[in-house]
Amino acid sequence: IRADNLEEAVKSAYEKNKGKFNIPGFRKGHAPKSVIEQTYGKGAFMNEALDEIYYLAYTSVLKENEEIKPVEAPKLEIQKIDDDGVEMTLSIQCVPDFELANYKGLTFEKQKVEVTEEQIQEAIRRELLRASRLVETNEPVKNNDFVTLDFDGYVDGKQFQGGKADNYQLQIGSKTFIDTFEDQLVGLNIGDKKDVLVTFPAEYHEASLAGKPATFKVEIKNIRARIMPELNEEFVSNSTEFETVEEYTNSIKERLTKDANDRADIEVDNDMLDKIIDDTNFTAPESMIEEEVNRQMNGMTAQMKYQGLTMEDYVKYIGKTMEEFREEVKKNSARNVKARLVLEKLIRTENLDITEEDIDKKVEEIAKSSGQDVEEFKKQVNNEMVNRIANELLMKKLIDFLHANNTIK
Repeated sequence: IRADNLEEAVKSAYEKNKGKFNIPGFRKGHAPKSVIEQTYGKGAFMNEALDEIYYLAYTSVLKENEEIKPVEAPKLEIQKIDDDGVEMTLSIQCVPDFELANYKGLTFEKQKVEVTEEQIQEAIRRELLRASRLVETNEPVKNNDFVTLDFDGYVDGKQFQGGKADNYQLQIGSKTFIDTFEDQLVGLNIGDKKDVLVTFPAEYHEASLAGKPATFKVEIKNIRARIMPELNEEFVSNSTEFETVEEYTNSIKERLTKDANDRADIEVDNDMLDKIIDDTNFTAPESMIEEEVNRQMNGMTAQMKYQGLTMEDYVKYIGKTMEEFREEVKKNSARNVKARLVLEKLIRTENLDITEEDIDKKVEEIAKSSGQDVEEFKKQVNNEMVNRIANELLMKKLIDFLHANNTIK
């Protein structure tokens, strides 16, 4: 950097910072640069001047050399400063140059889709379950009933933390409670009390209870039974858009077939991407991996905080140390970074791009599908949403390209 440019940067630093210096005989902020330098040294403004000059030089180099793709802030080393100016060296960690694996002329297999009668009947059962009603009953407890109960747990004759609750809602047969707890409630009536004997699993998350026998003193407060509707013409015509059981059943089959086809499409798409990523031989920069690790850890920390937990509590709960857990996250992060770099290079290599028209069209589709006025919806669209839409469209264009250039059997 030439001496005159360095001097301009020093003057700029002086103008920004002169108000911070108290010099006897001068009002604060009015002392000349030369006087401040005499008092505080020649380098009073040099550090900030070098920061400004370094940034301008660095950004200029990047503009002139678009092939340089830095992945972290450069390391700066000042070689010399003299009357001729300043000489500095920037060491930059860049996205590694690598050769893409073959991504054309490959053959992939899509899973054959078959919807069974059993799957259809299970889907219908779930639909009927959603239309069912819960009614209070005086009948004894049976499987699938919803029971309101009080319970108080004891181990070695002493109450234990978390073993007591009042008016707890439990579905019999849900396997919510340990061992045979729920089975032992079958046949009881409202008002009945019983000592339920169970044993905690040997690998229970609370070590002090693991493998130990326990007694729960239980009282049944309320019983509700589920009333299921019958699958008949009346149910179909009243609850669906169809008139007959046959039409309704066929619609369920069509939906299941479409869902299965969609899943098979996603699987074959993932197979294509995974093969290209796995076959491309290079190692992602450590700094990029660490950045991804920190991003994921911060995201999980925020999610845990929302649930009232800390990362330390969660890691302890799953039986790991923070170092072990971070190492697991790092493995996933390395894969994520490599995948991102491979796909970005593939997109650049094939000149795949998204236009503003593509984004506008997608925004209109989203607005119409949600029943909103297009123009009003557009006013709500921010940069984050635009970027998300652009990424989704770009990935779709990449998938379409791979389908067009490979064979799907």
